[in-house]
Formats: sequence, C-alpha cells, structure tokens
Amino acid sequence: MIGRSRLASLLVVALSLGAASCTGPAADETSNVDEAASASANGLATINGFNSINGFNSINGFNSINGFNSINGLNAMVGENANDLLLTADGRNTLTYLVRCALLPYQAVTLTDRQGQSYVFTGKIGVAPQWADSACDKDCQEQLSACLLAHVNTTGQHISLWLDGDSPAIGWGRSSDFPYQEGSFFGNLFTSPPQAYYCNGKDFDQGVVPGRLGADQADAPYVNPVPSPGGYCQNACTPADQPNDRDGFKACQGFNHVVTVWRNFDKATNYKICSRLSGKCLGVANGRKDDVAPIAQSTFVGAPSQQWKILQVRPGQYKVINVNSGKGLDIGNGATTDGAWVQQWSFWGGPNQLWSFTPSGAGYYKFSPGSNPSGSLNVKGGSLADGALIEQRTWDSSELGEQWNIMPAL
Repeated sequence: MIGRSRLASLLVVALSLGAASCTGPAADETSNVDEAASASANGLATINGFNSINGFNSINGFNSINGFNSINGLNAMVGENANDLLLTADGRNTLTYLVRCALLPYQAVTLTDRQGQSYVFTGKIGVAPQWADSACDKDCQEQLSACLLAHVNTTGQHISLWLDGDSPAIGWGRSSDFPYQEGSFFGNLFTSPPQAYYCNGKDFDQGVVPGRLGADQADAPYVNPVPSPGGYCQNACTPADQPNDRDGFKACQGFNHVVTVWRNFDKATNYKICSRLSGKCLGVANGRKDDVAPIAQSTFVGAPSQQWKILQVRPGQYKVINVNSGKGLDIGNGATTDGAWVQQWSFWGGPNQLWSFTPSGAGYYKFSPGSNPSGSLNVKGGSLADGALIEQRTWDSSELGEQWNIMPAL
C-alpha cells in the first residue's frame, strides 16, 4: 500500500521513466448515465458528472524524489533517475491512472522502460490535458491530485464511482445510480511533502464498498484534516455554486479544486447485514435453499448463507439476494402487519421483495420493504441469541433491534 510520501515520488518517477510521445485518438471506455452532455471550451463533448472506475492502489519500489516544477510535460520525460516502475504491474497501474486523469480520450503517452519495452497509456478524464506538452501549474496540480486521490482503493478492487468537480472534464451533476455521497478529495501531490486529503461526505458510512471511505481502509494515503465530530465536508468546505450546491464542493481547507465522489452498493461485493442490538447477522436458517426458508440471526462466520448481494432495481429500491441460495429477502405473503415473518423466496420483483435503506445514525439503517414503508426488519422478541427469527415491525427509532449495519462480508 502507498503512503503520502510515496504518492509524491510516484508522480515524479512516472515523469522520469523514459521517452514519451502522443498518439492518435483512443476510445473512451467509460459509460455515463442519467446526465446530459455539455460542450467543453475546446468543442469536445463532456458529461456533467463522471462515471469512473477506481483501483489506484499499492505501489512498490520508489526512490524518494522531490520537485515537480522543472517538469515541462509528459512529452518531455527522460529516463535519468528513473527506476523500473514500468516493470511491475503496480507501477503500470499507477501510470494508467495518472494518464487517465490527466489527458483526454484522444491523447495517449508511450513510455519505454530501460529494457526497451514500450507501453501505451491512454487518457480518459482529461483534467490536465495541457500537461502533455507544458508545465503543470498550481491549478493543474490540484486538479490532477484530487482526481488521483479520488481513485484510490486500498484493496485494489475496481468499484464504479460518480465524480463531481469544477474541472470542465468532470463537471457537476448527479446520477440516480450513485445515490450516496462518499466524500471529497483534495490536495497537492506535487509538493514536498505531499498534501493528500479527504473529508467525509454525508453518506460516507452508507453503501460502503471495499477499499473506500467508511470501510476501515488499511494504509490509506490521505488524511482527514476536518475536525471532529464526523470530519464532514459540509462543516469545512465551500459548496459548489447553485444550482450545483448539493453536488459537491468547490474549495476545501485552502485548496480550490476538489473532486467529490458518489457511489452505490457494489454489484460484485457480498455484504453482511448485522443487528445493532445483538451484533449478529442475517442468514437463511440452517443454510437452506428452498422457498419459505426463514431468516434468522447468527454469529457471523462467513458462511454463504449469511452473505447477500444488494442490487439496485430502481432508484431507492434494491433486491437483496442470498449468496447461497440465489433467492431474495421477502416478507411472507406480502403482509403489512407487525410480526409478519421474513423468509427467502425466488425473486419475482414484488414490493415485498424490494427494500429501501433509511439512515438511522452511526452507520445503521431502517430496512423497509416496498410493501410497507413504515415497517422495518426486527429481531423477534429483542433476542440476543443465535437462531432468533427475523420479523417485520412498525419502525421505532428507539428499538436497536430494528437497526441494521451493512458492510462488505470480508
């Protein structure tokens, strides 16, 4: 995993690896959703909000090198003082995200390692396209730093994200496919020592995904400079101008370029769903795979019957699918009464199988079926025991047995 000092040396080394040249147009593999395109100043179509993939991860084998101001662009790279970053998968991954953030889709850089092997790195987002042939000034450095930090994933797992920011290449705008404001990223990795920061979005503990904010990141390269309680961006940062004031922030802690990230539950991740009252987690009783098998709580041991896929069906509504059986979390007979049993059933899309998650505080949720929005999952009888069945109850915010934490089942 990389620390803050290594992020700075990462960028310096990336600029000193060998000869570079610009190539012709390249396809943009990223798909954007929900937002209309807007024209940029140079006539290329951009999207208000950028749907991207994170995964900028561990880097090994750097020498500590300081100083960026002498760099005159990606095309001015020289091999002197470079180590063999191109020879490792981690190093090439770093360069992939560096160029992806900096250059536009029709720009690419060819780098040649000391053994004569060449690699092509293609632009995509384009927050600093001028860096191909000229120096990166302070605004350029902050834009590129925020973009890189926004792509960090300390597990290396690729997660779909939605980015908002003041760069024309990113823009402002929201997507219903990414409802949770994870956090904002800012700093300047070109300085010595590097400045790498984040702050918590209002939903940083919701829709948690591996390797990102709220997931107990290991060896994260950034720190939160916003004071407690919460370290929330909204308490220390300047919102974007209206009508985009709820999309993200235009300045924070003295930095004038910020990237705000929105996310959703990850389709590829298995989740555990655990009671605030008992700490025990939802599972299908006895690992059964049949329809009508009851849902009970038990100490989490990582069994497939205790793991769930959480998949958005439409904005605000999700199906919750058991990993072991492939069947959906279901209110028996679609009942709306207190005490209605909770079971698994082959998913067919009924309202008793569609779930919404309403924050109840401290990372817990009210877990409600579409057939009864005032209801919530509840541990029957307030039991703390393994095997206690799960029922539906009318929501009561004082009842800890109705509050549930959802975290990756790692």
